[in-house]
Amino acid sequence: MSKVMQLPDERRNYFLLFMDNVLFTNAMTFLSINTVITYFLNHLGASTFVISFANALASIGTFITQPFFTRRATKLQHKRIPFAKTLFLQRFFLLAFVLTIPFGATRYPHVMIVLFLVCWGIFSLFVGSYSPFYMSLFAKMVAKENRGRLRGFAGGTANLLALFSVFLIGMILKSVSYPYNYTLLFVIGAILLLLDAYDFVLMREPADETKGPDINYWTYIRDVPRILRKNRLFARMVLGFTMLVIAQIALVYYSLYAIRIYHASNTAVAIFTGIAVIGNTFASVIFGVLADRFSHRVVLELGAIAGILAAISAVEVHSLWGVYVAFGFSTTAMAAYNMSSSMLVIERTRHADIPMHISIYILVSLVVSSVLTLGSSYVVTRLSFASIFIAAGIASLFAWWIFHRLLKREGKTDSRS
Repeated sequence: MSKVMQLPDERRNYFLLFMDNVLFTNAMTFLSINTVITYFLNHLGASTFVISFANALASIGTFITQPFFTRRATKLQHKRIPFAKTLFLQRFFLLAFVLTIPFGATRYPHVMIVLFLVCWGIFSLFVGSYSPFYMSLFAKMVAKENRGRLRGFAGGTANLLALFSVFLIGMILKSVSYPYNYTLLFVIGAILLLLDAYDFVLMREPADETKGPDINYWTYIRDVPRILRKNRLFARMVLGFTMLVIAQIALVYYSLYAIRIYHASNTAVAIFTGIAVIGNTFASVIFGVLADRFSHRVVLELGAIAGILAAISAVEVHSLWGVYVAFGFSTTAMAAYNMSSSMLVIERTRHADIPMHISIYILVSLVVSSVLTLGSSYVVTRLSFASIFIAAGIASLFAWWIFHRLLKREGKTDSRS
C-alpha cells in the first residue's frame, strides 16, 4: 500500500490515540484514587492502612496479571480488538459495583469498604493489560519523531478539558447529598472509560511483522532477572523508574495529610483535583515538546527535580498551601514519568521485545511500590506524614542521579535483550 493511501489511517489513528488520552484522563479525574476515592473511603470510615492498601491494589493487580497479558500481547499480530474486549469487561464490572453504592454506603459502610476493596482489586487485575497492549499499539502507529508531541498535546488538551471535570466534581460533591454524589461521580468516570474502550475498536491497526517469543507465566518470571543482568542499560532504566514510582507514594498522602492535620473540607477534593489537572496540562505540553526536542531522559530528570521540590515544600512549608504546592510538584513529577518512561523503553528496544521490556520495568517498579505503599501506612501511623515526604524526596534525588549521570553516559544505544 502506498504512503498516500496510508495517510488516512495514520491520521485516524493519531486522532483516536489523542481521544484515548482525553477520555481516559477525564475518566480518572472522576475516579482519582488520590483524591475522590480517598475522600470516599475516609467518609466510609476507612483506616489509613485501608486507604494505602486501595492505592497499592493497582500495583498488586498489575504484578499478578501482567505476565499473562504480556504473553497474549507478544503472540498476537493484531492487538486492538483483544485489548478492547479486555477493557470492556473491566469497566462494565466497575460500573456494576458503582451502582451498589446508594444501597450500602449509608447503611453498611464497613461492608462497603470490603466490597470496594474486592471490586477495586478485580478491576486492578485488568490494569496489567494496559502497558503490554497499549505501548505495542502506540509504537507501531506513531512515528518516533511525533511521539512526544502527540502524548504532550493530547495530555495537555485532556487536562485542560478536565478543568470542567474538576468544576463538576466540586459542584456535585457540594450540591448532591451523600452517597449519591460519589455514585454520580463514579458513574460518569465508568461511562467515560467505556467510551475509551470503544475508541480502540475504531483504530486501524497494521499487523506486526513478527511475533514475539512464546513465553508462559513461569518463563516470564524466570526471564526477568536474566534480562536485567544481561542488559545493563535497561537495568539502570528500571532502577530509575522504580525510584520515581517510590517518590509517587507521597501522592497517596497529601489529601489525607490535608484532612487530618489542616482539617481540609470537602472542597479540598476539587482543589487538589484542580491542581492535578492544571499541573498535568502544562507539564504534558512542555514535556512533550522537550521530549521531541531533546530526549525523554531529560524529561525524566526534570520530573525527578520536581519530586525533590515537592518533598521540600511538604516538609518545610507548614500550611495547607504548602501541601497544595507539594501536590502540584509531585503531580508534575508523575506527569514526567507517565510521559517518558515507556517512551524511553520503546526507543531503545526492538519492536518484538517491547511488550516484554515494558512489562518488566512496570512489574519491578510496581512490586516495590506496592510493598512500600503498604508499609508506608505503618510509617505514617508510627512516625509522621513528614517521614514519607522525606523518603519520597530522597528517592527523587536518586532518580535524578541515575538519569543525569548513568543513562547520559550510555548515549542513545538501542537495548537488546
